[in-house]
Amino acid sequence: MTPRTARALRIGIVLAAAALAAVAAFTAGRLLAPAPERVGTILTNPQPVADLPLARGPEGRETTIGAFAGGADWTLVFFGFTNCPDVCPLTMGSLAETYRDLGEPDALQVAMITVDPQNDDAARTHAYAAGFHPAFVGFAGSAEQIAAAAQRFFVGYAGEGRDIVHTEAVGLVDRDGVLRAVYAADAVPRIGDDLVDLVAGDPL
Repeated sequence: MTPRTARALRIGIVLAAAALAAVAAFTAGRLLAPAPERVGTILTNPQPVADLPLARGPEGRETTIGAFAGGADWTLVFFGFTNCPDVCPLTMGSLAETYRDLGEPDALQVAMITVDPQNDDAARTHAYAAGFHPAFVGFAGSAEQIAAAAQRFFVGYAGEGRDIVHTEAVGLVDRDGVLRAVYAADAVPRIGDDLVDLVAGDPL
């Protein structure tokens, strides 16, 4: 081996070692990095919601939250009503904007559950939700079914017609049908900050 060849070989070994060290340092940094600070309130007592029965979509087909949520890694759930004059259109519009900003990922679904079962059937609620984005789905049900679902999602509501008042939060459900996080009204516009890595496969 000539001196020039030996020198080239040593340089190659040094460069390869440096590259491996850089990869190792990056991997260690990823493993040791603290979990990202979340915009939503992560529940220390995640709530199973998979068994909740509701009527879904334009045909009012009976289903459960779990059957719907199982189609994606994450589902955002908002409780509102179609005659809502302010909060509901603002919230659904914000969720539509977030969904588009994220590239309309298959890993994410958005659903609205009515809190006005007297006036909103599944078809009407679905049409309202889909008006903000065609991929969104609306749910309805009996007064008892809606009340049970709202309780499980920590949602309160009261009143009739356009005078209904309700909790403005959005819930985040995983693919197993478990409510994992809740976003208060002021956090809804920033939900995308959490979802950008969750839909990519990172843990909550």
